[in-house]
Amino acid sequence: METSKCLHCNKSITGRQDKRFCDAQCRSNFHNQNKRKHERVMGAINRQIRKNRTILKTLCPEGKATVRKERLLDMGFSFQYFSSQYIEGKLRYYFSYEYGFAPIIQHSRTEGAPVRKVIIIQYQESMKGAFDPWQGL
Repeated sequence: METSKCLHCNKSITGRQDKRFCDAQCRSNFHNQNKRKHERVMGAINRQIRKNRTILKTLCPEGKATVRKERLLDMGFSFQYFSSQYIEGKLRYYFSYEYGFAPIIQHSRTEGAPVRKVIIIQYQESMKGAFDPWQGL
């Protein structure tokens, strides 16, 4: 009788003839190691978008808030990743699911230099279907 070997740890397998792994841990480790590169990249991007959403939600409990860019960066926010966009006049909102931000520059009399901030908002039903990527072309 031919004995099969675990595809992950190479130990002998007992049980069904078509069994490929010695236990659930080896099966999980094997599949995690062999995930395609694009799946790992997508997972990392989705984790960052979820983190961005959590940060925006924390800073915007009332539906709208204005926050300095540095505060977001200190909390681990990444401006590189977002799930959708919404344009309202001159403002372009970048959403992480239902929370979005629009970059603004405020000129302060007391600080002298312009201050980079974001306006944080929650998604509204009136925004549904409003984005047209061909607008302005």
